[in-house]
Amino acid sequence: MFALGKLSLIILTRCDLKCRLCCEYVPQNKPFPDMTVPEAERILKAAFDVAEHINTLHLTGGGEPFLHPKLPELVHAAMRYQEQFDTLMLFTNSTVPLSDSLKEVLRTYGQKILVQASRYGLYPEREEAVVNDLKACGVRLKIEKYYGEDQSFGGWVDFGPWEARGRTPEELESIFKECSVTRVLKGNWRTRDGKVHWCSRSQRGMELGLIPDMPEDYVDLLDETQTVEEKRQKFLQIASRRYLSACDRCSGDAGTENQEKRHPAAEQMS
Repeated sequence: MFALGKLSLIILTRCDLKCRLCCEYVPQNKPFPDMTVPEAERILKAAFDVAEHINTLHLTGGGEPFLHPKLPELVHAAMRYQEQFDTLMLFTNSTVPLSDSLKEVLRTYGQKILVQASRYGLYPEREEAVVNDLKACGVRLKIEKYYGEDQSFGGWVDFGPWEARGRTPEELESIFKECSVTRVLKGNWRTRDGKVHWCSRSQRGMELGLIPDMPEDYVDLLDETQTVEEKRQKFLQIASRRYLSACDRCSGDAGTENQEKRHPAAEQMS
C-alpha cells in the first residue's frame, strides 16, 4: 500500500492577523484566490488516486482557514474519502467565530476531525469563545499556547530572507536532516494548486516566485502525462533526497532547540 503520513490542502492565503514571523509569509504578499470546492475535489481525487491511505488530511491556510466562506463544503468534500484517511485536521488562530454551518459540519463528523486552536492572547475573549464552541461541537481539540511564558515549542523561528546562501552540499544535507519537517514529520506534504511540496518554504517560495521553479522538488498531482506509479515514485524520490533547493534559501532553524533562535509568537506588524 502506498501511504502518506500527512497531506495539506492550502485552501486560502489570507488572514485576519499580520504576524511578523508568519511561516506562510501571508502579511508580506498579496493573497491568491481562495480554493474553490471544484478545485479541492479535483486535487482530492488526484491525491487519493496516488495515495491509497493518508494518515492526516489537512485543510489549512497560508492564512486563517476559518475565513474561507466554503469551509463546510470543503470538509464535506474531504469526507467523501474518509475511509482512506484517519484524521481530518483543521487549524485556526481562534479569532474567527464559527459560522452556524461550520458548527453543523463539525458536529456531523465529530471525532473524525482534529482542530488545532492556537491562542495568541491578542483577543482573549474572542479566543475563549471560539475554543468553547469547538468543544461543544465534539471534535478532538488541540490547543497551542503562544503568549506569555511557556509558549508552545518555545515560540516561533525566523526562516530568514529568500536569497541563496551558497551552502556546501554537506551543509545542505545537515539542514535537511535536522529540519523538523524531515526529522519529526517525515514530510509536511502540502499543495495549493496540485503541486505537492515537502515543506512550506519550498511550496510558498516557488509559487511566490521567490525560489526558482524546480519540478524535481515537487509532485504534480494534476499532470496527466504521468502515471499514478510515476507520481508515487516521485514522492519516494523526494523523501529520500539529501536536500532540496529550498534548503539553501532557509535559515535551517525549523525544530531548533536553541532557545536563542526562538522568538515570541504572533508579534503583529504595523
